Order: sequence, then structure tokens, then C-alpha cells
Amino acid sequence: MHAGAVAHKPKTLSMAQAAAMPLTWITAFEALTERLEIREGENAGILIVNGSGGVGSVASQIARFVLKLPVVVTTTSREETTAFSQEMGATHTVNHREDIVRQVKELQLDPPIKYVFITHTPASKYIVDAAVICAPFGKVCSIVQDKEIPMYGTEFMAKSLTFVWELLGTKPYYGVEMDSHGKILRQLAEMLDAGQVKCHMRQTLPLNLEGVRKAHGLIEESGVMGKIGLSVDAEGLREDKAFM
Repeated sequence: MHAGAVAHKPKTLSMAQAAAMPLTWITAFEALTERLEIREGENAGILIVNGSGGVGSVASQIARFVLKLPVVVTTTSREETTAFSQEMGATHTVNHREDIVRQVKELQLDPPIKYVFITHTPASKYIVDAAVICAPFGKVCSIVQDKEIPMYGTEFMAKSLTFVWELLGTKPYYGVEMDSHGKILRQLAEMLDAGQVKCHMRQTLPLNLEGVRKAHGLIEESGVMGKIGLSVDAEGLREDKAFM
């Protein structure tokens, strides 16, 4: 790892909490500020797909509390995920198990949705929905792939919309802006310690084989809110039994 890509741990977070932040935060921060190029204080709305997920829950905070967008709409489906997403910054929520195009239209938003951030599959469905939801000259960013990117026959061209990818590994893999991630993490540590944003880790499991298996099982069930952390002292785990 490049030395410029690291930063000191936030003083107010545990080791597990601190470990849960960088992957999702850098991904969301790059997506919103670099790929979508959202300006702080911009009079625009954003739709974040999967607002209670690991990336979605920090993207909501960035959109609302860092970039100060007046409208942050997230997709959720359960009472608990809706409440969590609202805690993380959502001003409105829509149910992704129903027609999200209709639901967004019914919100009668002012300002309208200019940005869409896709953090969950199926990307193809949300790309089609985004073409209808986005205002002209809007932008759509995805961190998930699909077999097809179905833009033909949608309003993507008519509205002059932009589609971009976000991948956290692009900069280190190609040796571009190698100190960028460190700058993002230093800013994040300051905001966490100042209480401007929150850690989104909601569950801690033991750092052993059993804990890793349980964490993967929970993620596969698609019901996890925020992030799951693994720790050497979770659930009474002794340090000499960690990593086993």
C-alpha cells in the first residue's frame, strides 16, 4: 500500500469501527464528488439505490451532511432499514420492491433528481429507471455491473444523461493520484471526531472462521444494515483464538 493512502485512526472510533469505514466511504466519496461531480450546496436531488447498505448509508451522509444537498432519496423496503437510512441522512425513501419511478414522481420533489447512485443489483433495472427519473443533463453512477447496460430505447440520449462507473481500486491499480485516498480518510477522521458524520457499523462478530462464515451468510441474505465488523474481542473471543 502506498504511504499516501493511509491516515490516522479517528480518536472516537474503536479499531473495528475504524476498519469498517475506509472501503465504503472512499467508494461513496469518489462516486459523489469525482464521478458525479456534485458541488457542495448544489440545488439538486440524488437518488441512492440501497440506502441502508454499506456504501449507500455513507453516501447518504456525504450527500446530506457534507455536500448539503436539499433532497436525498434512498431506496429501502423494511421499517428498520427505512429508519436507519433516515438516520444516515435520507430526506425521503421509496420502496425498491415497488415501482420506484412512480414513487419518486409522487414525491413531487423540488429540486428534482439530478443524480442517481446505484449500489445494488440489478443494475440494469435501475439504469432504466434512472433514465426516467433523472432531470435533463443528469448523471448516473454505478458500483455494480450487469450483463447489459440497457440505455437503448430509454431517455438517456434525449436527456443528454451521463453514465459513469466507480471503482475504488482504479487509482492504486493504475498509479493515479496515489495520495488521494489518504486525503479523503484524513477528512473523514476529522468529521467523525467532530460528530459531523457517523460510523455505519451495526454489528460486530468475532474475528475467526466462525465469525467470517456468519458474516458472509448474513450478507448473502441481503438483510444487513450498514457494515459488519470483525474484532478480536467480539463475543468474548480471546485474542489467542483470533484468526482461527
